[in-house]
Amino acid sequence: MKSYITDRFQTVVLYDKFSNKLVSEWKCIKHGVPHGSVLGPLLFLVYINDLPRTIDDFANSVLFADDTSIIITNTDGQEFKQTIDIVIQETNDWFLSNLLTVNYNKTQFLQFFARKQNKIPIQIITSDSILNNINSTKFLGLTLDSMLSWREILQP
Repeated sequence: MKSYITDRFQTVVLYDKFSNKLVSEWKCIKHGVPHGSVLGPLLFLVYINDLPRTIDDFANSVLFADDTSIIITNTDGQEFKQTIDIVIQETNDWFLSNLLTVNYNKTQFLQFFARKQNKIPIQIITSDSILNNINSTKFLGLTLDSMLSWREILQP
């Protein structure tokens, strides 16, 4: 196992618009597992397996491969916003302490509500990023929309 995750090096190769090859210097990889490897997904899950425990008191989490979904429920708008702030802070702290970063460009926010219920106006800002508020998403192959109508809603 040690030889699988130690003494690995990587370089980055890019081609510019004129097909000129740009190559970075070789650097030792200090964290992570080889991308695309057979054991990679399993080791990643073992690595992040304790993430849900950091937010269990405030939210439910669903881990699937390298996707993490966090589910927060509350009918009180103020408590809902406070819980989101706590969960974001706890999650960010966990990622920092485990030498990981969140890709906020891929992070989205979806609020579910009933037809007779008003959507709680909220904007989630973290690490100088505003989370994209979406109306529908694919979750484990199912399209979920904000009103749980099972129809895909076009994004604004």
